[in-house]
Amino acid sequence: MEEDGYNSGKFKDGSIPWNKGLRKEIDLDLLKIEYNSGKSTYDCEKIFNVNERTIASRLKEMGILRTREEALKLAGKKISKTMKERGIKPKKQNDKPWNKGKKLHYKIWNKGKIGVQESSKKGKSFEEFYGKEEAIKIRGKIKEKRKYQITPTKDTSIEVKIQNFLKELNIEFFTHQYMKIEHGYQCDILIPSMNLVIECDGDYWHKYPIGRDIDHIRTKELIDKGFRVLRLWEHEIKDLRLEEFREKIGSSI
Repeated sequence: MEEDGYNSGKFKDGSIPWNKGLRKEIDLDLLKIEYNSGKSTYDCEKIFNVNERTIASRLKEMGILRTREEALKLAGKKISKTMKERGIKPKKQNDKPWNKGKKLHYKIWNKGKIGVQESSKKGKSFEEFYGKEEAIKIRGKIKEKRKYQITPTKDTSIEVKIQNFLKELNIEFFTHQYMKIEHGYQCDILIPSMNLVIECDGDYWHKYPIGRDIDHIRTKELIDKGFRVLRLWEHEIKDLRLEEFREKIGSSI
């Protein structure tokens, strides 16, 4: 019904549905023959080109609509017939799984190999398995390899902004370079020509305005090694302009 210029989607009392009295005509004799031959309501839906609910309604009117149990039984017969035609043997009730009671022996490819810890319920510590001296050597090798793993793999937005500034100023730089100091780590940006390390410190992660203890320690160690260090806070970088940045890298200590 139209109400206030749009369709309200509701019927008022006394309104007549648009499809009242309309009925999809179906050849009921043919429907009865097809249905009694073993076809389902779904099959008949395709034959008469009407929805399944209409088919079920007509069959119910004629009193021949199958019950759910009868429909399932008929479907089971159809499945059995199809399996027989395709040469598929039905599963017997007493059939056992082929691997029941059998212990499968899969060979683990790395079992017994040097450097691979055998599994156990309690497990062993690194030192217990390799020995204290060997464990120190292995840990050292792992630490050495991790020096050059770039973490995080994606630069932060503030790092990207500083990188873009350097590109505009035509200054060559490197990112995530490992700094060989006592507390070694990967710096954010290294400018070899200026012997300058730039750190882009997130306000939250680097504890603005105090800064982390490890950051202060590394800054001192870098300066002792002859580097200049410029640490920039996140909020500072967001408002930073190119000319201001140029001045900062010139006056950094």
